[in-house]
Amino acid sequence: MQHSSGENPTDTATGLVTGRECGACIACCQILEINKPELTKAANVLCPHCTGTGCGIYLERPDICRTWFCLWRRIEVMPDFLRPDISGVVFAMDAHDPPRVIFERYYIVARAMSDVSAFEAPPVKAAIDMFIEEGSLPVWLSFDGMKQMIYPNGDFAAAILDPDTASSPDVAAKARNWRTKYGLD
Repeated sequence: MQHSSGENPTDTATGLVTGRECGACIACCQILEINKPELTKAANVLCPHCTGTGCGIYLERPDICRTWFCLWRRIEVMPDFLRPDISGVVFAMDAHDPPRVIFERYYIVARAMSDVSAFEAPPVKAAIDMFIEEGSLPVWLSFDGMKQMIYPNGDFAAAILDPDTASSPDVAAKARNWRTKYGLD
């Protein structure tokens, strides 16, 4: 999507939507677990450097804080009301290294900040559906230390794990294609 002026709305150097700022949102300062030498904090615990409205050590903040951005900052089609402090959900790209299951290599995760019912709000549900429909990455929901994969699911997820056991040749072909795009084959 482009602005009416034809300019690119995303700063290609940073990968961030031009003009979109965190503002008063401090959701990532609370919800994320960080285990780095320069900063260690548990999930759902406010960072000790957070003032409640921003970072108290902003100019000296650790690299993890300088480089991590939620998907609302990165994806222009996510409207302003999906900013984490407004929607109650932080959308992010994540990865486990090494992955515990193949669907954790790279994935989208929606983390509800204080209420699991935030996933049912129509704008949040629409964003989740958008990531599922795009279909190139697994989609997980997370709340209060629990995480559940919602895409791929059922027969398709089983076929991705072992395409030879797929319920039909079409599902097997779709699973093999997904595996290739995801970098498994």
